[in-house]
Amino acid sequence: MPKMRISLPLLLFLLLSSSPILQAQNEELRQKLSAFVADHEADYEKKYLNIDDRSIGSIDDSEYAWKDEFMLKSKEKLENNIGNTGYQKFYFSFFAYETLLDRQYALKDWMGNFIEGEAIRPGRPIRKYQYGTPSIVLINDNEIMVCNYRCSDWSEENFKYWKKTLLTYFGQPNTMVIELLCDGPLEWTKNAPDPKERRRLF
Repeated sequence: MPKMRISLPLLLFLLLSSSPILQAQNEELRQKLSAFVADHEADYEKKYLNIDDRSIGSIDDSEYAWKDEFMLKSKEKLENNIGNTGYQKFYFSFFAYETLLDRQYALKDWMGNFIEGEAIRPGRPIRKYQYGTPSIVLINDNEIMVCNYRCSDWSEENFKYWKKTLLTYFGQPNTMVIELLCDGPLEWTKNAPDPKERRRLF
């Protein structure tokens, strides 16, 4: 009984005090997102429509606290790598979690149903990845960010640009990065977890 009387007020305190922290974290991410979009307004238009044609796995079913998902569409038509001219479309999904543990559970579930429904293992590369499209994934303590787009719009230059830009705006010292190219390979390219040390990731 004494333990119950002590733990209940402590639990209530933690629940109430976590809300301002969570709000501050979400507000910081919103500010970074606003700056990210504003710095691309000259060349891209932000859109919230027609972004449901991607298959990024079960991450959308995770218990996130806040989410933003949008597309940056080029204002000018450009020739793609198969010789057609059209607007380039880059898709972005941002998931914020209340705690590190929430993010860990979300990531664990996502590994079993990743992009295009493939199962991947933490820290392990995949040489062939059927139906994979250019994708850059950033994983922070409380955030998961996904950028992907069509294979026809891929170039080494724009892939490097989006990776560098996302890390500039949203990267942290311990950010993990996953890179996926058309049909593979998939590689963990920054702060890759040791596949033998599952506790570090999960």
